[in-house]
Amino acid sequence: MRLFLVLCFLGLAGCASLGGEPFHLADPALHVVWPDPPERARIALLRVIRGPADIQPKYGKMHKLLTLVTGEEPPAEGFAAPAGITVDAGRILYVADPAARVVHRYDLAERSVTDITHAGDAALVSPVGVAVGGDGTLYVTDSVLAQIFIYRRDGKFLGTLHDDGHELQRPAGIAVNSRDEKIVADVLAQKLIVFGADNHFLREITGGTGDAFNRPVSVAVDRNDNIYVTDAMNFTIRVFSKDGTYRRSIGDIGDAPGYFARPKGVAVDSDLHLYVVDATFDNFQIFDQTGKLLLFVGGSGDKPGEFSLPSGIFIDRNDTIYVADSQNRRVQIFQYLKEGKQL
Repeated sequence: MRLFLVLCFLGLAGCASLGGEPFHLADPALHVVWPDPPERARIALLRVIRGPADIQPKYGKMHKLLTLVTGEEPPAEGFAAPAGITVDAGRILYVADPAARVVHRYDLAERSVTDITHAGDAALVSPVGVAVGGDGTLYVTDSVLAQIFIYRRDGKFLGTLHDDGHELQRPAGIAVNSRDEKIVADVLAQKLIVFGADNHFLREITGGTGDAFNRPVSVAVDRNDNIYVTDAMNFTIRVFSKDGTYRRSIGDIGDAPGYFARPKGVAVDSDLHLYVVDATFDNFQIFDQTGKLLLFVGGSGDKPGEFSLPSGIFIDRNDTIYVADSQNRRVQIFQYLKEGKQL
């Protein structure tokens, strides 16, 4: 740290402006919207992030020197196969990358990138799900270690959720509601496990009207704490009230718009529209609360706005949409344009 201060004092390498200009979420070079003109745009592509250089343009020799001085771990070069994704209120983007065995931490406000690779002394093996509580606490599911790890906002490990004898088998998707309850989709146990604000087991949610889950992989909550679950091998989204009462299912198996072939991530915007990623269709579809298809976004490919095996999706409080484009090894960021809102 003393060397860093000396370098800055001498004015070497522009230490006072290491962060560069502020990071703008919207890339003015992109002009991709859905649906196509002349219809009014409802979804716009804002930015594509492939790695640290896309938010940290000065990442290079100076950063490596500072890494030696400060002892920070250098971030991985880009994504391997991004899966779960979330963003906190302070614009920290977390991307679970099981192929690389890390959770990438992209601070979009500070334009810094670090990796979370351990839970205490144990190395992460298959981090697949990430969610953030109201206080900025990060929760990470590791499907192989069958644990849910807790981290402080700066990435410091805090502990694990306590299953209190209700043994986790393969935790995957996770969401946190307004009551700080953690809802976890356990793929092999075929149920949701709910943990209370005290991080101890609270209750289970199993299926709906007598039907068992068949590979629940992803979970989301809306502003009213209703729960949405991707029931992958039943090819549907199951909707539950905040207390776990089954309400309805949306979608069915099929190869046409409005149906599902390989449903993955699920999310809900501020108008309670439902977004479902499909890894076969290489898109995300948007439904209203009755299950009516409103729009689908994307298609197969590697151009901006296209996907290859997309996985996770998250929508923040500003209706910004973050999608893990797994096979393309990138994150794509979109904006839902509410009535009267333009970029």
